[in-house]
Amino acid sequence: MQIDPILLIATILLIGYGLVMTYSTTAETRTFTGDPMQFVIRGALWAAVGLAVMAAVAYFDYAWLGAFAPVLYVLTLGLLAVVLAIGSSSLGAQRSVTFVGLSFQFSEVAKVLMIVVLAKFFADRRASIGSPLVIGFGLALLAPAVYLVYRQPDLGTSLVFIAIFFGIAFLAGARIWQLTALAAVAVASFPVVWALLKDYQRARLGAFLNPYSDPQGAGWNIIQSLIAVGSGGATGKGLTAGTQSPLGYLPIAESDFVFAGLAEDLGFAGAVILFALYIILLVAALRVAFRSRDPFGMLIGGGIATMLLFQILVNVGMAISLMPVTGIPLPFISHGGSSLVSICFALGVLQSVSMRREASGP
Repeated sequence: MQIDPILLIATILLIGYGLVMTYSTTAETRTFTGDPMQFVIRGALWAAVGLAVMAAVAYFDYAWLGAFAPVLYVLTLGLLAVVLAIGSSSLGAQRSVTFVGLSFQFSEVAKVLMIVVLAKFFADRRASIGSPLVIGFGLALLAPAVYLVYRQPDLGTSLVFIAIFFGIAFLAGARIWQLTALAAVAVASFPVVWALLKDYQRARLGAFLNPYSDPQGAGWNIIQSLIAVGSGGATGKGLTAGTQSPLGYLPIAESDFVFAGLAEDLGFAGAVILFALYIILLVAALRVAFRSRDPFGMLIGGGIATMLLFQILVNVGMAISLMPVTGIPLPFISHGGSSLVSICFALGVLQSVSMRREASGP
């Protein structure tokens, strides 16, 4: 059994890059009191936990996840229901649960568990994937999780669940016309979705189309993000030398808008390095997936790659005004323990797939 070294090296480098950006966007900030290094220290601790989780998960045969897929599905819905029942409210949303002083976003681990559930579902039905009933049952599995996340409310993470479904269904062999029809239904249902959105969500969509229509309100985040990205130039202003984050103009610079902070501090060169690491990671993930011993492992790998790619595209697109503002974190770079540990958990499963290409499952 052998781990995938490229996947591991890319993971470690991205974790390190994330810690550097956490330091750069928080060390000089004037928007909060206390020790600014607390973010870096906390990020390093979460990184250690994440790497330990990845190693532990890789040790176990991923086939057991498939055997317990029904239990994992119930666990997924249970975790999301707990957030709605006893979750802590912040910025108008109820997305985390506080335990022994630490805040956990169960929706992050729920994404990974849902990848396992959907991968098992479609792997067991590859022979009949052309049947609309299979796609319909798959959507029926997905719907409760999407609904519970949307209720938090967290539209961005709901979209991640949907993207995961499309990615896994496509790799499982779903017909293009089936996926196109689903996309068409989603587009046609936009008026209904619009009516269900919160006022601030509608404002964000309106600001995405024209942020300068409300520059002091809904458009503020996008405008300040564009200023940060544009001011970085080719090589950036240098670590901790940016102005948008320290002066408080760039909102949540260590998390939601971390890419804008990266572009300001490290410029176009820093962004290119980040994208290169992402490409290496995604190619390694897909390489593991397509070399898997079985369809289940292949679909797990494809689902993880889809999740990461979608989050990268949406977060970066948000920072440069190509996507509406959402709370989707940038993998490894956004400061947040739940996101980092969940991604490490997912990559641990992927390493398990890599290590057991020739082994026989339980």
